[in-house]
Amino acid sequence: MIHWLLAQLNVWTILVALIGGSLEVRRQFSWPRWADRTLLWIAFWVLGINGLWGFIYHFFFGEFSAELIGWPNSPFQYEVAYANLTIAILGFSSWWLKRRDYLLAAMVAYISWFFADGLGHAMALLTQNDIAPDNAGTILFTDLLMPVVVAVLLKISGRRTP
Repeated sequence: MIHWLLAQLNVWTILVALIGGSLEVRRQFSWPRWADRTLLWIAFWVLGINGLWGFIYHFFFGEFSAELIGWPNSPFQYEVAYANLTIAILGFSSWWLKRRDYLLAAMVAYISWFFADGLGHAMALLTQNDIAPDNAGTILFTDLLMPVVVAVLLKISGRRTP
Protein backbone atom coordinates (compact mmCIF):
# COMPACT_ATOMS: atom_id res chain seq x y z
CA MET A 1 0.00 0.00 0.00
CA ILE A 2 2.80 2.43 0.92
CA HIS A 3 4.61 1.61 -2.32
CA TRP A 4 1.48 2.39 -4.36
CA LEU A 5 0.82 5.63 -2.45
CA LEU A 6 4.35 6.88 -3.06
CA ALA A 7 4.51 5.65 -6.66
CA GLN A 8 1.21 7.34 -7.55
CA LEU A 9 1.45 10.40 -5.30
CA ASN A 10 1.03 12.70 -8.29
CA VAL A 11 -2.37 11.10 -9.02
CA TRP A 12 -3.90 10.72 -5.59
CA THR A 13 -2.90 14.19 -4.37
CA ILE A 14 -4.79 15.62 -7.36
CA LEU A 15 -7.84 13.52 -6.52
CA VAL A 16 -7.74 14.55 -2.86
CA ALA A 17 -7.52 18.22 -3.88
CA LEU A 18 -10.42 18.01 -6.36
CA ILE A 19 -12.63 16.09 -3.93
CA GLY A 20 -11.68 18.34 -0.99
CA GLY A 21 -12.51 21.51 -2.91
CA SER A 22 -15.83 20.03 -3.99
CA LEU A 23 -16.80 18.89 -0.50
CA GLU A 24 -15.92 22.24 0.99
CA VAL A 25 -18.41 24.15 -1.20
CA ARG A 26 -21.12 21.52 -1.59
CA ARG A 27 -23.74 23.47 0.40
CA GLN A 28 -23.15 26.83 -1.29
CA PHE A 29 -21.87 25.81 -4.70
CA SER A 30 -20.81 28.27 -7.36
CA TRP A 31 -18.13 27.72 -9.98
CA PRO A 32 -15.94 30.65 -8.85
CA ARG A 33 -16.19 29.57 -5.20
CA TRP A 34 -15.40 25.96 -6.11
CA ALA A 35 -12.39 27.07 -8.18
CA ASP A 36 -11.09 29.25 -5.32
CA ARG A 37 -11.32 26.51 -2.73
CA THR A 38 -9.98 23.83 -5.08
CA LEU A 39 -6.94 25.98 -5.86
CA LEU A 40 -6.14 26.14 -2.15
CA TRP A 41 -6.51 22.37 -1.87
CA ILE A 42 -4.22 22.00 -4.91
CA ALA A 43 -1.72 24.37 -3.26
CA PHE A 44 -1.56 22.17 -0.16
CA TRP A 45 -1.75 18.70 -1.70
CA VAL A 46 -0.30 18.98 -5.20
CA LEU A 47 2.28 21.72 -4.76
CA GLY A 48 2.95 21.16 -1.04
CA ILE A 49 2.78 17.42 -0.38
CA ASN A 50 3.76 16.30 -3.87
CA GLY A 51 6.52 18.94 -4.04
CA LEU A 52 7.93 17.82 -0.69
CA TRP A 53 7.93 14.22 -1.89
CA GLY A 54 9.66 15.29 -5.11
CA PHE A 55 12.37 16.92 -3.00
CA ILE A 56 12.85 13.79 -0.87
CA TYR A 57 12.71 11.52 -3.92
CA HIS A 58 15.37 13.39 -5.91
CA PHE A 59 17.57 14.46 -2.99
CA PHE A 60 17.77 11.29 -0.92
CA PHE A 61 17.02 8.65 -3.57
CA GLY A 62 18.68 10.25 -6.60
CA GLU A 63 20.13 7.07 -8.08
CA PHE A 64 16.81 5.24 -7.72
CA SER A 65 14.75 8.13 -9.11
CA ALA A 66 17.11 8.59 -12.06
CA GLU A 67 16.72 4.92 -12.93
CA LEU A 68 12.91 5.15 -12.80
CA ILE A 69 12.96 8.24 -15.03
CA GLY A 70 15.43 6.71 -17.47
CA TRP A 71 18.18 9.25 -16.74
CA PRO A 72 21.79 8.77 -15.85
CA ASN A 73 22.30 9.76 -12.23
CA SER A 74 24.02 13.14 -11.87
CA PRO A 75 24.31 16.15 -9.55
CA PHE A 76 21.42 17.63 -11.55
CA GLN A 77 19.16 15.58 -9.27
CA TYR A 78 19.91 18.08 -6.49
CA GLU A 79 18.74 20.98 -8.64
CA VAL A 80 15.49 19.15 -9.39
CA ALA A 81 15.14 18.41 -5.68
CA TYR A 82 15.57 22.07 -4.73
CA ALA A 83 13.07 23.16 -7.38
CA ASN A 84 10.58 20.69 -5.91
CA LEU A 85 11.26 22.07 -2.44
CA THR A 86 10.59 25.59 -3.72
CA ILE A 87 7.24 24.49 -5.16
CA ALA A 88 6.40 22.77 -1.85
CA ILE A 89 7.18 25.92 0.13
CA LEU A 90 5.07 28.01 -2.27
CA GLY A 91 2.19 25.54 -1.99
CA PHE A 92 2.19 25.29 1.80
CA SER A 93 2.60 29.04 2.27
CA SER A 94 -0.19 29.76 -0.26
CA TRP A 95 -2.49 27.49 1.69
CA TRP A 96 -1.44 29.08 4.98
CA LEU A 97 -1.66 32.74 3.88
CA LYS A 98 -4.75 32.37 1.66
CA ARG A 99 -3.83 35.52 -0.26
CA ARG A 100 -4.95 35.69 -3.89
CA ASP A 101 -1.79 37.43 -5.14
CA TYR A 102 0.49 34.94 -3.43
CA LEU A 103 -1.57 31.98 -4.62
CA LEU A 104 -1.54 33.32 -8.17
CA ALA A 105 2.27 33.68 -8.13
CA ALA A 106 2.68 30.14 -6.75
CA MET A 107 0.35 28.73 -9.39
CA VAL A 108 2.18 30.55 -12.20
CA ALA A 109 5.46 29.02 -10.96
CA TYR A 110 3.82 25.59 -10.81
CA ILE A 111 2.18 25.87 -14.24
CA SER A 112 5.34 27.02 -16.00
CA TRP A 113 7.67 24.50 -14.42
CA PHE A 114 5.46 21.41 -14.54
CA PHE A 115 4.13 21.97 -18.05
CA ALA A 116 7.71 22.40 -19.30
CA ASP A 117 8.66 19.30 -17.31
CA GLY A 118 5.83 17.39 -19.02
CA LEU A 119 7.09 18.53 -22.42
CA GLY A 120 10.53 17.24 -21.44
CA HIS A 121 9.05 13.85 -20.56
CA ALA A 122 7.16 13.78 -23.87
CA MET A 123 10.31 14.69 -25.83
CA ALA A 124 12.30 11.96 -24.06
CA LEU A 125 9.56 9.49 -24.91
CA LEU A 126 9.38 10.52 -28.56
CA THR A 127 13.05 11.12 -29.34
CA GLN A 128 14.79 8.62 -27.05
CA ASN A 129 12.02 6.05 -26.62
CA ASP A 130 12.32 6.59 -22.84
CA ILE A 131 9.48 4.39 -21.59
CA ALA A 132 10.73 4.30 -18.00
CA PRO A 133 7.83 4.38 -15.50
CA ASP A 134 8.61 7.87 -14.17
CA ASN A 135 9.01 9.30 -17.65
CA ALA A 136 6.18 7.76 -19.65
CA GLY A 137 3.82 6.76 -16.84
CA THR A 138 1.23 8.85 -15.03
CA ILE A 139 3.77 11.63 -14.45
CA LEU A 140 3.74 12.44 -18.16
CA PHE A 141 0.00 13.06 -18.09
CA THR A 142 -0.19 14.84 -14.75
CA ASP A 143 2.70 17.14 -15.67
CA LEU A 144 0.92 18.14 -18.89
CA LEU A 145 -2.72 18.17 -17.73
CA MET A 146 -2.58 19.60 -14.19
CA PRO A 147 -1.09 22.94 -15.31
CA VAL A 148 -4.00 23.24 -17.76
CA VAL A 149 -6.50 22.37 -15.01
CA VAL A 150 -4.91 24.96 -12.70
CA ALA A 151 -5.00 27.63 -15.44
CA VAL A 152 -8.71 26.91 -16.04
CA LEU A 153 -9.40 27.09 -12.30
CA LEU A 154 -7.59 30.43 -12.09
CA LYS A 155 -9.75 31.72 -14.95
CA ILE A 156 -12.97 30.44 -13.35
CA SER A 157 -12.07 31.85 -9.95
CA GLY A 158 -11.62 35.34 -11.41
CA ARG A 159 -10.48 38.09 -9.08
CA ARG A 160 -12.03 36.63 -5.96
CA THR A 161 -10.01 36.19 -2.79
CA PRO A 162 -9.90 32.55 -1.66
